[in-house]
Amino acid sequence: MKAFKFLTKGAFYLNLLIIIALVIIIIEVAFFSLKGYTRHGEEILVPDFIGLNCDSILEKYSDDFNFIMLDSVYTRTLPEGSLFQQDPHPNSKVKKGRNLYYVKVSEAPEKVAMPNLRNLSLRQAMVLLKANGLKVAELKFVNHFAKNAVVDQMFNGEIIEPGTEIIKGSELKLLVGYGVDDKKTHLPNLLTMKKENVKNSVIEASLNLGKEIFDDYDEDDNYRVYKMDPAYDIETLVKLGSKVNVRYRSANKFDFDSYGRELFKKDSVLSVMKKKKLSDDTIKYVTDSFDYIITHRLFLFDSISREYDKNLVYEKKFFKYIYRDSNIDVDSLYEIIEYRLDNIYYEE
Repeated sequence: MKAFKFLTKGAFYLNLLIIIALVIIIIEVAFFSLKGYTRHGEEILVPDFIGLNCDSILEKYSDDFNFIMLDSVYTRTLPEGSLFQQDPHPNSKVKKGRNLYYVKVSEAPEKVAMPNLRNLSLRQAMVLLKANGLKVAELKFVNHFAKNAVVDQMFNGEIIEPGTEIIKGSELKLLVGYGVDDKKTHLPNLLTMKKENVKNSVIEASLNLGKEIFDDYDEDDNYRVYKMDPAYDIETLVKLGSKVNVRYRSANKFDFDSYGRELFKKDSVLSVMKKKKLSDDTIKYVTDSFDYIITHRLFLFDSISREYDKNLVYEKKFFKYIYRDSNIDVDSLYEIIEYRLDNIYYEE
């Protein structure tokens, strides 16, 4: 067949081999070029640059990374001019020449103008300070006709005038008015509250934060309040500016959910008894009952502690002994308040 006669000629096969060789060469060149372009197989480990001098890093690693600064911040925890944050993170595997974004520790702290807090209410002053990146360290109450009104503002023991430049994040002392009448305030309920919210809650209540005691070792984010002094009670009044001491436990070790439910039940029962206008002796008996259980339960997560807590119940015979010299009828009390005090367990 004439159409396929060229298959018998040597020139055809020679040309075919040349074409195949050219295709292979083109493919190899393309793959080689792509490999070089993407730096395939040239992954490097990202060092930990945090806390190191930025100028030294840029000079030493300029061939490995393309450094791009995003921002600068002021902090006292790292040296000035050092690297504060990086992306990719340390020990990441990346290709050589990768962009590395970083935040630098500024060599001068950021400053803000001191706002004018005089004659504002304490709550208004705290909102204004927060908006300007400032904090309240302490309240000092002075004789002034307007209760909870800011009389003056102090920094480092001296009066600071509005408009004065001050380092962002600084803490101020506020002089606040006592008012002319009642100089007392209610305690805030700090129980089960996260540590980060405690100080503001205390100051908003016109009080000062006293000692902070940590019964566990953990990160700040995991601490929550489980004790406070003076002890919280919905009716307790304390003098304006008084100190409130708090004890923390870790939420990883202490069952704050169960603890919070017990506290809620106590407040609920107390509220019902007051609405029914029960006697002070009766209310004190029930309050003491709750306090005894809440104080002596462990509120831990292990099974042994939970079993111990379940066995710690409100027993009439125990309180009959405690109140043996009083006129309280323990048996009838259970019927009066229509609430079984010994039925408070963990909810599994």
